[in-house]
Amino acid sequence: MDFKKFIVIPIFIGFLACTFVALDQLISPYLPIAGNKGFGWVTFQAWAMYFMAGCTLKGGARTFLGYVMGIISAILIIKLAGVLGSAGFWAVPLAVFVIVIPMCSMERAHSLIDFVPALFVSSAVFFAFMNYIPNATMGTSALIILLYCAIGMVYGIVTVWLRGLYEKAVS
Repeated sequence: MDFKKFIVIPIFIGFLACTFVALDQLISPYLPIAGNKGFGWVTFQAWAMYFMAGCTLKGGARTFLGYVMGIISAILIIKLAGVLGSAGFWAVPLAVFVIVIPMCSMERAHSLIDFVPALFVSSAVFFAFMNYIPNATMGTSALIILLYCAIGMVYGIVTVWLRGLYEKAVS
């Protein structure tokens, strides 16, 4: 495909990104975290994860479940660090050590829960929410992250579907 035909694809993806940012601006004031500025960055990460997972519905399911497992892992790290609080400085590092082992072992599951990159990305997103977003709670953080992840999966599916239609039309 020559560049004149190809450029339509990036323009279309740019349009999709534009529509998502508009959607984010419309829904973010209604989310249960006061003073937020939107969470579109979570969708863009999840959208990219959809592509990393192979651009299929199964890859989307693996990504979404990876986000769920990553959030659970982050919560377990927080809870375990609290239990290990008497270890002082070492409480969080030890909690990370303990929980990262099963996180990495998920790649051996050979099922919908084996997409380890999504676990680490969603854990990082969860920690970002908990550390940098005022009024964030574990419950609201998890729900918002999963909402925006689901939106990213939808945008990934639409991107692949429309690109396939376009490529078929121009070939």
